[in-house]
Amino acid sequence: MRRYVAQLHSGIARAVPVRRTPYRRRAAAAASVLSAVPAQQAGTAHAFSAFDADLERGLPPGMAVLLVLPVLRDGKRGFRLRGVCCCGVLQDFPESAHPDIELANLVARSGIPPTKVIATMRRWSQNMTKLTTWLHERRCEHGDALQLMVWDETGYGIPWELFWLEAPPGSSWREGWLGGLVTMTRWLTINAAWSVVRDYATSHTCAGPVASFVADDMRHDDALLSRFASETIPGIRGLSKTLATGQPLGMVYVACHGKFESDEDDCRLGDVPLVMLEGGGRFGRLASAATFVFLNACHSGRLLAGDGTFADQAQRGFSEVFLRSGAAGVLATSGEVGDEEAHQMAGELLKLLCERPQMPVAAALRELRSVVAHLMPADLFDAEANEEQRRLLPLLYRFMYVYYGSPRTTVALAPCEGWA
Repeated sequence: MRRYVAQLHSGIARAVPVRRTPYRRRAAAAASVLSAVPAQQAGTAHAFSAFDADLERGLPPGMAVLLVLPVLRDGKRGFRLRGVCCCGVLQDFPESAHPDIELANLVARSGIPPTKVIATMRRWSQNMTKLTTWLHERRCEHGDALQLMVWDETGYGIPWELFWLEAPPGSSWREGWLGGLVTMTRWLTINAAWSVVRDYATSHTCAGPVASFVADDMRHDDALLSRFASETIPGIRGLSKTLATGQPLGMVYVACHGKFESDEDDCRLGDVPLVMLEGGGRFGRLASAATFVFLNACHSGRLLAGDGTFADQAQRGFSEVFLRSGAAGVLATSGEVGDEEAHQMAGELLKLLCERPQMPVAAALRELRSVVAHLMPADLFDAEANEEQRRLLPLLYRFMYVYYGSPRTTVALAPCEGWA
C-alpha cells in the first residue's frame, strides 16, 4: 500500500522471494536490442519489441543504453551488462552476482535502517568499477545532455537510480546518486502482436486533458489536478472501460494503494488484480495519441519475472500493461512510499512540468531527485538516531520512483476552462 513506512529497526532485510527466471530465452530476446531503434516519424505509434531493435543503426545524440541480462552459472543467478552509446562506443562488462538490494525489501517494515540502505548501495556501487568508469566517460562525452536508458531484463529489482557514481579524485565532476545526476529512464521487452508501442528513443509530446482516479483516503491529490481539464475515472475498476475509447489524453493519473506478490492475481492496483488489467482489452485512448501515465501507488512499477502462471518467459507488471497499450511513458514506484511523500512528489512534478513545458519528464525527475540528495549526511554515523533515520526516508522514497519510456517525452496538459 502507499503509506508511511517509518518503523525502523536494526536487522536483516527480508529475503527476496525466489523466482524461476527463464534466463536463456529472455536473455536471447533482450540481446537483440544491441542490433537498434527502428526509424519512425517522431511521435507516431508502432509495433515494437526487442527483436526489432537495431542499435547499430544509431541512437539519437546524447543517448546511451545499458542492457542488463540475466545469467545462470553453476546454479547461481547473476547478470551481465552491455553498454552502447550514440557515439559508437560499445562496452561489455564482467558478469556480476545477483544482488539482494531490491528497495521494496530494504525500505520496508521488515527492512533495514535508511543509513544502512544508503551504505549498502554505495558499497555495491563501488564494486562495479567498470560500470562507474563507463558512466563517467559518457558524462564527459555528453555532459548534461546525456540520456541513459536502462533496459533491465533480469527481474531482480536492481535500483539503478540509486547507483552511486563516483568521480575521479580531483575531478570537477559532481558525484552522487545516478538518478539525480543523469537523465535516465527504464525499458523492458514488450510482447505485442498488434498493439502500438512507442519506442524509447523518439520525442513524444503528451498533450490533452487528464483522466484520473484518486482513492478516497488520498483526496488531497485532487487539488493537484484542479488546474487541468480533466475527467474522473468512476472507480479503479472503471479504469479499463474509461481508457478503451474516447478522445486522446495527455495524462492518466492514478493515486491509490498497491500490492505486489509472486502471482499476477495477487498484484493489485487498488483492488484490481494485474491479471484482470492485462486481460481486460486494449486501452485505445493511449494508442491514439502519446499519453503520460502516472501510477502513484506502491509497488506499481515492480515486475514479475519468471515462468509464472503462463510459462511464457515474459516480465509482467502494471507499467508493462500501459506501455503495451501505447503509453509514451509510465512513472510508477518500486516499493512502498509514504502517503505524504507521494503527494509531495506528484505536486512538485506537475508544477515543474507546467512551469517548464519543454522539459522532458525524465529530466524533471532527475531535478527532483537531485533536490533531496542533500538529505544524505556527510557521515552516516551522525544519523543513527531514529529521528534522523526518518529524515532520510524522503530521499529513498524519491529514488523509488522509476520511469519507463523515452527520455525525450514531454507533457503539455490542457488547462481547465477559466484557468489563467
